[in-house]
Amino acid sequence: MKIALYLTLWLSFSLISANVQAAVYKCTDNTGNVVFQGEPCRDAEELKLDLRFAEQTPETIDRLIIGSWCEVGTSEILVGDLQRDSALRKTWQFTEREMVQHIEQGQHADTFKYAIRQQPGSFVINHAAFGNGQVSWQVKTLTDERLVIAAYGGFTHLAAGECDVVMANAND
Repeated sequence: MKIALYLTLWLSFSLISANVQAAVYKCTDNTGNVVFQGEPCRDAEELKLDLRFAEQTPETIDRLIIGSWCEVGTSEILVGDLQRDSALRKTWQFTEREMVQHIEQGQHADTFKYAIRQQPGSFVINHAAFGNGQVSWQVKTLTDERLVIAAYGGFTHLAAGECDVVMANAND
């Protein structure tokens, strides 16, 4: 009898908890204040969070990365705080089949060229640091002004343009 009762209770809670969904919205008002709430934002910028995976629903990327991008920082999570190295300037240049990185630190500058295989949402390079092993990057965000790519368990955030221009604009 007790076993049947426990089994019934367990089954009931299992069915109920499987159907429970809690939407959480991150709302930013026009003064920059951030509030997390259980209903859609009113008169504010909105980001719906998926608590099951601690990350927002993936964006659909429908084009290739093309042009010059300045690395502005890295983060451990997609919408996390950026770690920045103000002494390092790294410009990434993309064509359909090549990625070039121009890296400057103080008086030292290097350029690295990689053949890439690119499709909307991802690209693969042969990376010399891994004995020409392949490194796969996922494109998480791609707009005309912003690019976020993921590999090595972290996220790299880039702004459109050459680093000299992007950094000068950021300092104005």
